[in-house]
Amino acid sequence: MKSFKYISSIPVEEIRSKVVIPCINEDGFRAILVKNSLQKTVVSEYATDNLSVKIDTVLHVVDEQFYFHIISANKNDPQSNIQFDIVYEYVFKKIDTPISGTELSALIISLEEYFHTTPDADLFNLQAGVFGELLTIQYLHDSNYPEIIEKYHNNFFSKHDVEINSFCRIEIKTTTSERRIHNFKHNQIYRTDTNVFVASVMLEESKEGLSLYELFQQILALYSSPDSIFALRKLMKRCNVDEEHIGPSFSLEKALDDLKIYDANQLPRLELDPPKGVSAISYDVDCSMADDIEISEFISFIRNIEKAGKNIFDK
Repeated sequence: MKSFKYISSIPVEEIRSKVVIPCINEDGFRAILVKNSLQKTVVSEYATDNLSVKIDTVLHVVDEQFYFHIISANKNDPQSNIQFDIVYEYVFKKIDTPISGTELSALIISLEEYFHTTPDADLFNLQAGVFGELLTIQYLHDSNYPEIIEKYHNNFFSKHDVEINSFCRIEIKTTTSERRIHNFKHNQIYRTDTNVFVASVMLEESKEGLSLYELFQQILALYSSPDSIFALRKLMKRCNVDEEHIGPSFSLEKALDDLKIYDANQLPRLELDPPKGVSAISYDVDCSMADDIEISEFISFIRNIEKAGKNIFDK
C-alpha cells in the first residue's frame, strides 16, 4: 500500500463497489474498511496490543448507509506502518466477499500471532534454528529440487519441518557448537510409517557473513504464493528481524560446507516403541557417528518416492 485516502475522502463509488478499502482514520492512523455481510448498526469495539477493531459500524455517505468493520493500527511509526501494510497486502486484500463480525474477530485473533515477537532469552536459539532451516531449503532448491519451497512447514502441526509426501519427511536441526549433536524427540527419528531424513546444519557467527534478514529476503524471492509469503513474514516477525534489526550473521561458506543429510534409520537412537504410559521422550544424538548422504543421491531418493507414491525403502 503506497497511498491512502482519509475515510472522509473516499469516493462513494469506491465505497459501493469495494469489499476492502485501505485508508487513514480520523486520528491519522492506517486503517482498513471491510464490508459487513450483515446490516447491523450496533457498534462493538475492542483493541488488541496492535490493532483497534470496530465491528458493525455504519458509514453515512451523502444519503446512503454502508455497513463496514474498521480495523485500525494502534501505532504510527514507520516500522508499525510497514507491518500493517503487509497485513493488508497478504491477508485483507484477499477478502473478496463481505464478512460478518464473528468472521472478522476470528481473523484478528490469528493476526495477533503475526505481531508476536520472541522473548530475548529465547531469541538467538530461534534465529539460529530458522537460519538453518532457510539455508537448507535454499540449498535443496539450488540443488535441482525447486519443489522444496512449497513443502517447508506446509503443515505447521507436523512433527517435522518438511513433508515431501506421506512417505517422506525432513527434519532440520541446527547447532552453533563445534560438535554435530542435536536434540530429537524420539518420534521424530524413530518411525515405522514414513522415511525420515535429517538435515544437520552447523553455524559459525561471522560479522562478514550472511545475516538472517538477508537470508529471509533471498527465500522470499523464491515464493509466489501470498499465503506462503505471509507465513514467512510471520516467521520473520517472530524472529524479530527487519531492515533495522538484521539478526545474527553466519558464515555462509562454512555452513554450506558443513551441511549434511542423514537417513534417520542410520542415526544412533533408541530402537523401541515407547512403553505404554511413557511420552515426550527426547535425547541428544551425535549425527557424526552416521554416514551422510550425497545431495544428488538424496534428491534421487525423494523423486523416486514421489514417483512411486509409496514407501520404497526397507526399514
